[in-house]
Amino acid sequence: MSLIDDPQVAALLGEVSDFGVFAIDLDGICTAWQPISSNYKLAPVEEVVGYPLDRFYAPEDRKAGKYWENLRTARETGRMDTEGLRRRWDGSYSWTRISILRKDDEAGKHIGYIGVSYDATRQRDAARALHASEEALRILVDGLRDHALYMLSNSGRITNWNAGAERITGYSADEAIGQHFSIFFDEEDRGRGIPEHILEQARVAGNYREKGWLIKKSGERFRAKLFAQLLYDEDGEILGFGGITRDITEQYDTERSLAAAQEALAQSEKLRSLGELTGGIAHDFNNLLTVVRGSAELLKSAKLSDEKKARHLDAIVETADRAAELTGQLLSFARQQPLQPKRVDINDVIVGMKGLLNRTLGGGVSILLTPGDSLWDVQVDPTQLENLILNAAINARDAMEGSGTLTLTTQNVNREGSEEVCLSISDTGCGIAPDIIDRVFEPFFTTKDPGKGTGLGLSQAYGFAAQSGGRLDIKSEVGRGSTLSLYLPRAWPVSSDASLGASGQGDERDLPRGTRVLLVEDSRTVAVFAQSLLEDMGCDVVHASNAEEALVAIEDEPQEFDIIFSDIVMPGISGLDLAEKVRRQKPTLPILLATGYSEAAARGEGSEFPILPKPYRREILSAKLCETLNAFSEAA
Repeated sequence: MSLIDDPQVAALLGEVSDFGVFAIDLDGICTAWQPISSNYKLAPVEEVVGYPLDRFYAPEDRKAGKYWENLRTARETGRMDTEGLRRRWDGSYSWTRISILRKDDEAGKHIGYIGVSYDATRQRDAARALHASEEALRILVDGLRDHALYMLSNSGRITNWNAGAERITGYSADEAIGQHFSIFFDEEDRGRGIPEHILEQARVAGNYREKGWLIKKSGERFRAKLFAQLLYDEDGEILGFGGITRDITEQYDTERSLAAAQEALAQSEKLRSLGELTGGIAHDFNNLLTVVRGSAELLKSAKLSDEKKARHLDAIVETADRAAELTGQLLSFARQQPLQPKRVDINDVIVGMKGLLNRTLGGGVSILLTPGDSLWDVQVDPTQLENLILNAAINARDAMEGSGTLTLTTQNVNREGSEEVCLSISDTGCGIAPDIIDRVFEPFFTTKDPGKGTGLGLSQAYGFAAQSGGRLDIKSEVGRGSTLSLYLPRAWPVSSDASLGASGQGDERDLPRGTRVLLVEDSRTVAVFAQSLLEDMGCDVVHASNAEEALVAIEDEPQEFDIIFSDIVMPGISGLDLAEKVRRQKPTLPILLATGYSEAAARGEGSEFPILPKPYRREILSAKLCETLNAFSEAA
């Protein structure tokens, strides 16, 4: 018995194959039929044997005599292989492969045919599906016209190239394949080893992605998004790299154009804000200058009484203070005003300001102070704190239309483990509408009528709070008033030695007569004023118009100076540089610096030297000189 006749072999073949075997006589009649698979077993043997097998051919093939032609080919050549659609017994058609062999007897006489019929439908469908998939992938890859898809060898040479790569780079597949992918980088990048770095990065990390500039065949640069993926074969060996490059030049240009448009819009907003600021500042300064100019003109009159002269002089001084306060607001808003923090009890500050607030706000506003018990100290610039309180009080007065109650409250608070001191300033005014309360800290935003405010008060207060390590909060209800709350971190106790200069000897305000001062000031008018002020205090003053003259005076003057009082901003060597030179040469010589605004000082440079803001009053200058002298005396 042959293996094919073994029932187990036949069953196994039926599971893994889909075929049958047959025999045909010289007249084309089937003389034997053995189906192997269940598919062929559908045709009963008795309905197959005794009939020509052309009954299983498609009608058009039967009409064309395909079956008989196949037999003739087998008779003449010894073998015939064909495939095509053949009808199954159930009427359906399958893709069938047929092999027919010529059969001879022992004497070599032709006696018939034997053959195998194999149903290849599943294989053909799988092959067609694979082909369709491969074709779809090819179409997809070639259809990605804005993506360059390619493969690189392990050394970086191009092994595969799609149509998108040709469109983007200008290199055809014939030109690109075999080239090293470094051809897409300029000489500078190649010299820096960028292509090799990309491959090494992909080897180490598994992939590489970056944006940069690449070069086309024409030499034109284009902005690209580059991705390289490490590829392995079935054995885990590195096969090479898969690369994707996308031309994002248009997107890059669009983003740059958008950024430029946004910058232009921001610049436009700055100009608009600057216009609003200029209008408000110009209005305020013109009012101040009107008072100063008018008072100065009246003081020229010989007929003016002493009482009126004193009144006009007071007006000039008061107006100058207001101008200095307005300038301070601008610098503080820009956060370019160096703070001079000191240890402060806010209760002392608000109590000390009550008289000023009464005079400023008028009789229609009642001031109620509710200082907290055992209030912690804070480390803050007292002048800026007073400005904040005064500005908030003026805003409150305007909101109350000159009549109402202003309440200043202080208390210790503990927020999430942080110990803070809270100063609340409340009014009984009109309140702020909910739709604009979030904007009150914005620069130049004001609820006042045009010309009645610069919109800097609350933004300056917000900047001061942030610079001081604190925060500012506002709550309001329309018709029931507003509360502005300043939170400052608690200042922890320090040793008594460290507090010198803030109290005790540091509060001494009378300069010893005959104190020798080297005044360094490049502005002639300011120098005349400062020298007159110092001489009025009983000082012996030597003036130097710049740092170079000051250094010469320090060396050449026969008598030592007790202190140097220098402006910071000067042509040539600045006051800060002068102070550092003097400190190296004469480390015990006290130095006091002054400035209206210094960018270097705003950055914190020269923080080891005491700084006096301009403009300054006589008593403030005297106190600062005494404080500086005493600090050096204690250090000595």
